[in-house]
Amino acid sequence: MMVRCLSMAGKAVGAILLMVGGMAAAETNPLQVVVCAGQSNMQGDGQVSELPAYLAAPQPDVLFFDGREWSPLAPGKTAPSPANFGPELSFGKRFQALVGENIGLIKHSKGTTNLAVDRNPDLPASLYQQLLAKVRTARQTRPLEIVGMIWMQGERDTTREDWAEAYRDNLEALIARARKDFQSPGMFFVAGRVNPPNREWAPLVRAAQEHCSAPRYAWIDCDDLAGAENMHYGSWGYITMGNKFADALWKGMGEGADPPSGD
Repeated sequence: MMVRCLSMAGKAVGAILLMVGGMAAAETNPLQVVVCAGQSNMQGDGQVSELPAYLAAPQPDVLFFDGREWSPLAPGKTAPSPANFGPELSFGKRFQALVGENIGLIKHSKGTTNLAVDRNPDLPASLYQQLLAKVRTARQTRPLEIVGMIWMQGERDTTREDWAEAYRDNLEALIARARKDFQSPGMFFVAGRVNPPNREWAPLVRAAQEHCSAPRYAWIDCDDLAGAENMHYGSWGYITMGNKFADALWKGMGEGADPPSGD
């Protein structure tokens, strides 16, 4: 009887050691992270009350960094108002399914801001520097690898001719700087092509996003999203946007199979 008890105890200890080892490996293996940045359409104007059930629940396989700690991605904490959401919810859900392992998101966005000045990497107080500080803080919490960046910005730069004309150069400079500062030279970058209504210089910014010459770059078409006729999209517009970002990033990273169809 004593031999049998010792054998059972040994198995239990072994199981505990395997579990602890697995948890330790999860903490030491780099978390694949995607940076989400931009202005108001990255912040999001979607209504949490309109979310489908599969996006209304917390996503334990997708971790969201709030500037201090990681927690499961969930509605109510990814936008300035807990009543709103952006493309991050559907993006996280779809991209995690494509990757097949836990992922992380770092989001930093602010409405009515431009790339030309507000996100100039060379300005100490710029939004870019704030994003970089958040990324560096996240790195202190656990090992991570920045595998991609999704970018929904440009509407503000369509309000001035000089900003619009400089957009391509500024975007290419931002991408190069982010790859260097994030210590991720192979980071894939996906931009959402903006479509603000009644903006004289919008064609210049759209063309810049289409023809950006940075390597490992792609753009998604936002013209067909729900609410595209307005400055901000509808709830389903943001959901579709997130899916488009996930598909484009997966394809661009060269992971092989085409993304599955569906929402």
